[in-house]
Amino acid sequence: MSRNIEERVECPFFLRHSKTAITCEGVLDGTNCVHTFKSAAQRDFYETGFCCVKGGRSCQHYRNVSILYERGLKV
Repeated sequence: MSRNIEERVECPFFLRHSKTAITCEGVLDGTNCVHTFKSAAQRDFYETGFCCVKGGRSCQHYRNVSILYERGLKV
């Protein structure tokens, strides 16, 4: 996976990634959520299939965080 994945990510809650993890805005204010994968290939698959497509809307974590914003529980 190229190092410029951050340029292709569409999800507004994506923060960064490492070799086998994706870090996103957490559901609690002021927190982050780290999604860990067994391999870099699995992380790449998830990033390209969810984080970089449709603004991330197919991701369950995206849906959970966005609902909090919609309900005014997160600012």
